[in-house]
Amino acid sequence: MKEMRVQARMRQLRIAVLTLLPALLTPLTKTARAQATASATATQALGLSAFGGGTGTYTNVLGGRNLGITAGADLGFLTFHRYRPVLELRGVYPIHKGQIDAQKEVLGGLKVERRFGRIHPYVDFLVGRGQIDYQRGGLQVGFINFIKSTSLVYSPGVGLDFDVTPQWAIKADFQYQRWSVPFAIVDGSPAASRLAGAATTGTIHPKVMTLGAVYRFDFNHPFRRRRP
Repeated sequence: MKEMRVQARMRQLRIAVLTLLPALLTPLTKTARAQATASATATQALGLSAFGGGTGTYTNVLGGRNLGITAGADLGFLTFHRYRPVLELRGVYPIHKGQIDAQKEVLGGLKVERRFGRIHPYVDFLVGRGQIDYQRGGLQVGFINFIKSTSLVYSPGVGLDFDVTPQWAIKADFQYQRWSVPFAIVDGSPAASRLAGAATTGTIHPKVMTLGAVYRFDFNHPFRRRRP
């Protein structure tokens, strides 16, 4: 008799467990789905893009001008209150070197952009290495003929990306730079000046304007396509 009662209670317990199991699993299922959605969103927020375009440079050496190309890549992180920090790497190479000097550079640094729908204005601060090749046999300053020089380059700038599609955008970018040169600058022109037997160094401030395009890589596209 007792065994029958125990069996009956066991059956009741199994029925109760089977009845409550769906109710217990439903919140867990919703939580798992929410976490998967959040994970996909976070992955999408970490974005890689590449850009390139035509570049005009006012070299700030005797009115020199270059026409070149710029290419680079951005790695963007999570957006916070519509502001997005971005790590950037870019290079500029002169195609038309002008008559005075040709400036080429590789820069990297931090960019912060703000989103207003399709418009993405930004500010950046880049640092890198640049080289100046002086044209027509070199730049004569006093008794010294400079063929080339290298410099640490500081480049604060502003820009704007305008989305055409989710993956393509148009870019306008301006950089105001600071270079060191191995001669003095007097009234904006190279000048011979010596201190302790060595030429006094000076600084120039090139202005660089780029118009081009941006392509954003979409690594989550296959994930979204496979989602049920």
